[in-house]
Amino acid sequence: MKENFVFRLPPEIYFGGGEGKKAGELVKRWGEKALLVTGKKSMQETGILEEILKSLEGAGVQCSIFDQVEPEPSLETVDRGLDLAYRERCDFVISLGGGSAQDCGKAIAGLCGNSHTVLPYFEGKVLSSPGIPWIAVPTTAGTGSEMTTNAVLTDYRTKLKKSFRSPYLLAKLVIIDPLYTRFMSPYLTATSGIDALVQALEAYVSQEVNPVSEVLAEEAIELLWKYLPQAVKEGQNLNYRKQVAKGSMISAMAFANSASGPAHGLSHIVGPEFSVVHGEACGIFFPRVVEFNREVLKDRYEKIARIVEIEGEEDLIDKFIEAFLNLMKEIGLRTSLGELGIKEDMLQGIVKEERIGRNLRENPRPMGEEEIYTLLKASL
Repeated sequence: MKENFVFRLPPEIYFGGGEGKKAGELVKRWGEKALLVTGKKSMQETGILEEILKSLEGAGVQCSIFDQVEPEPSLETVDRGLDLAYRERCDFVISLGGGSAQDCGKAIAGLCGNSHTVLPYFEGKVLSSPGIPWIAVPTTAGTGSEMTTNAVLTDYRTKLKKSFRSPYLLAKLVIIDPLYTRFMSPYLTATSGIDALVQALEAYVSQEVNPVSEVLAEEAIELLWKYLPQAVKEGQNLNYRKQVAKGSMISAMAFANSASGPAHGLSHIVGPEFSVVHGEACGIFFPRVVEFNREVLKDRYEKIARIVEIEGEEDLIDKFIEAFLNLMKEIGLRTSLGELGIKEDMLQGIVKEERIGRNLRENPRPMGEEEIYTLLKASL
């Protein structure tokens, strides 16, 4: 437990049904011209984009739309959005959508005024000054990108997925409207929600956890464990949607101020290699990570078991692993890489030095290439 720590959050967070309609009035303080970063179709099809644009227009904010963000945004996509921000002389950036839109938008905002390309920063160059303001409007409940100071991007030439990090990437404003999450399919609800749950679980056992992030992680675990299955089954129930959105928000606050763990690190290895959905991969790897770390994190895992109301005093960790796998099945997710069509021979050569991120290197039980392969094989 860290007793000396820094705790960072966006300075303003608006949460609740109908908050999205206030976007225009809330953002106009940052200028008259916004770059709106979003995906290729879902925001248009659900009417969310139209609602946000109407709010911006009513507040006198002009908008250039960059709607080319793919799942797992590429370096090239960030550069194209950055070029548009320069050409249109945008004062600030709004991200509208899931984690990919959030990551892409925050990278564009951070780079604007500092660079015309993201590549040097993806490779480790330090961002030395703030860019333009970034406003996050997430429409999924899971990734937590709206709270963090890193943008997860992918170099598809090398199949390398990792974070571009800087304190300057923190959002100026976050608007979380749970009504926007009601358009998520059951599968997207499940994959996003399990991502949020694993983030909270990994934050709780992280070596970077502090007294504040610990309390937040515990609350997020309770909310998501209880309400995620219900939101998957009854997606139009607005109370379930609100509770999962709340759990996701609190989970993001926790892990943004502690750390994610090996489940996320392993997901970053297999995701670009096999096109595995990030949240589902995190859910597959998490029970294997618990098994790997059970001796060094025994007390923490047993506390989690009690948080999710595992009964008894014996075999708590085994019961927790079983309960987690049952939760995955209940929300319609697969529990092994084998179910995704991945075979052992396909794993050869995928663990490379540059793919072993901090969340693997800083695991409390040493985790090198051999241990990573062992975990990958155990997940088949």
